[in-house]
Amino acid sequence: MSDARQPASRATARSTEQDAAQRATSLIHQGWRQLARLAPAAPACWLASPGQPLRPLSRAELMARVDAWHQWLDNLPAAHAGRRPGARWVLFQPTALGACVQLLALWERGMLAVLPGDDRPETLARLAESSDGKLPETSTAGWPPEQSGAASSVAAPHTPFEITPDGARLALELCTSGSTGEPLRIAKRFDQLEAELAVHRTLWPLASDTDSTSELTTDIVSLSQVSHQHIYGLLVSLLRPLSEGVPFLSEACHYPEQLAAAIAQLSGLGHRCQLVSSPAQLARLPQASDESRVAGQAQDQAQVLRVFSSGAPLPAEAARHAENCLQAPVIEIYGSTETGGIAHRRQHETPHWTPLPEVELSFSPAFAVRSPFLEQPDQWWQQADNAAPVAAEPSSQGEHHAVPRFQLLGRSDRLVKLAGKRVSLNAVERCLSAQAEVLEVRCLPMPTRDHRLGAVVVMDESALPQDHASRRDLIARLRRALMPGFERIALPRYWRFVTRLPLNAQGKFTADSVARLFADLDDHRLPRWLGETSSGPQQLTLEAEVPDSLCYLEGHFPAQPLVPGVVMLKWARDLGRRLRLAGVGVQESRFQRLERIKFSNLLLPGMRFTLAATLIADSHGLRVDFRLESRAGLHASGRLRYGADTDDTPLSSPLSSPLSSPQTTPTPEAS
Repeated sequence: MSDARQPASRATARSTEQDAAQRATSLIHQGWRQLARLAPAAPACWLASPGQPLRPLSRAELMARVDAWHQWLDNLPAAHAGRRPGARWVLFQPTALGACVQLLALWERGMLAVLPGDDRPETLARLAESSDGKLPETSTAGWPPEQSGAASSVAAPHTPFEITPDGARLALELCTSGSTGEPLRIAKRFDQLEAELAVHRTLWPLASDTDSTSELTTDIVSLSQVSHQHIYGLLVSLLRPLSEGVPFLSEACHYPEQLAAAIAQLSGLGHRCQLVSSPAQLARLPQASDESRVAGQAQDQAQVLRVFSSGAPLPAEAARHAENCLQAPVIEIYGSTETGGIAHRRQHETPHWTPLPEVELSFSPAFAVRSPFLEQPDQWWQQADNAAPVAAEPSSQGEHHAVPRFQLLGRSDRLVKLAGKRVSLNAVERCLSAQAEVLEVRCLPMPTRDHRLGAVVVMDESALPQDHASRRDLIARLRRALMPGFERIALPRYWRFVTRLPLNAQGKFTADSVARLFADLDDHRLPRWLGETSSGPQQLTLEAEVPDSLCYLEGHFPAQPLVPGVVMLKWARDLGRRLRLAGVGVQESRFQRLERIKFSNLLLPGMRFTLAATLIADSHGLRVDFRLESRAGLHASGRLRYGADTDDTPLSSPLSSPLSSPQTTPTPEAS
């Protein structure tokens, strides 16, 4: 009898183990708590601290931080609306660790997190009107602001709340970037998040990726270059490693130097990395001569398991370069905040997109999606993109059935009305893109300029106009190319020429980018912003032009207007204020003097220039070294000296804090 019962017992045991494993990866069942109980000493996160090497943060230590946030919520006044289950809290954190511990505390109490896409005051004020409060920023180690690490480390575990597991319960609200209009708030239930995470686990295993006979089955660490405040970064770089017990880095690697340092340190400890990135970040990887700096190109074992990219299609050359640089497959994910993931591709294998499992597509009469990741999974969601199916291709796994794929054909909703006439922005862009010097172009209506069109044109650096005359001639040529096919109202009036589109971390050309490109139209104190590059938070290079409307040209001089030297100093000062060295920036109250100031050439209206600023610490305190240059040569250089700070913050870090958000319109006048 006992022998007869044994197979059933084994089957029951296997079923129990499978159920436990499923619950351990479940968000609604608080799988992070189960993982912490199973292996409290296992790393949950790698903590990046200024001036220190990366160090592991155990699952037990992560739960202690979550418990500390429970205590913070418990200490709110009894009448505070944010104490009740179902409360809505605005959550914006600069680090993944900070967002993680706050999000878990809210979910364990049955509360809803509202995730803004940015931390601009107007954004937070708008969301606060319909929320019960905004959570304060955590310390770099994830603790509530009033607690020290030493005091918090002995905090008592919280008493579990009686929250009934319900996949239909709302987990969070995400705010879109507002690139095509007013930002929208998109609610996500737990079952939507769980369904998409399950697909990722099936297609791209993490913890089970290594061979089953290997002693190392959790050697992967998740690195991110994108914001966890958006659906893609939240799912792939935070919720997925959290639900599978795979450690993640406590903050994003915004710069190639940060990424290289993290990969090198983790590789030296025997770990491989999965990178979550975007087209904007992958475009900044070092060029061919420096490729070995990022991935190390170890021959015995790849240091990077795979790379994800989302937010916009990755140019084919950028995809090839990223695979060579990181020595790993680059997988693109196509989707949106509303739909979640829709399809994926690896351009090394095919330029076409493959739908994710359980995602249905329709191409007639319009491109539409139906999937379990949608708010209403049984209904079709019409996409703003145009798409068409392509001939079925044989499966790369050698299976007999063909893999359905499709190609994207551009957005379908880009018709605008100008002076009562309908204009296709796609058609204008296609015509401009056909011109020899144009690599890419984006057209957009200018709401503060009688809805005339603006154009942002991407060109090779050698083709960019460098002065007033060459800019005027280029605009005239482009307008002439449009005249045969478009009415005059459809011809762009405001032009910006750049070497690449200023995309955000998600690869989006947002309303904020548009505002920065055209800010000089409304504020005549500003140079014409055309983009910027950075090698870290302590260095920034601005690319700009001198607008003819710059107010400082008045009176300098009637025969030949030019930019006064004091204005160049003002621009250098404004740029220097945005720099950080190990989280420390300059304070205007500590400004001491100008040093080594030189004005070498005249800066004239229409000139294109670069302004590079670097924050340096020396024995006298902080200083900002700057150089303003153009094709004509050096125009100004020098340094702004600031007195020593009084705190003990270290001034070097292998993983510096990410650059703070710049101000679009600096307001202080030149002194």
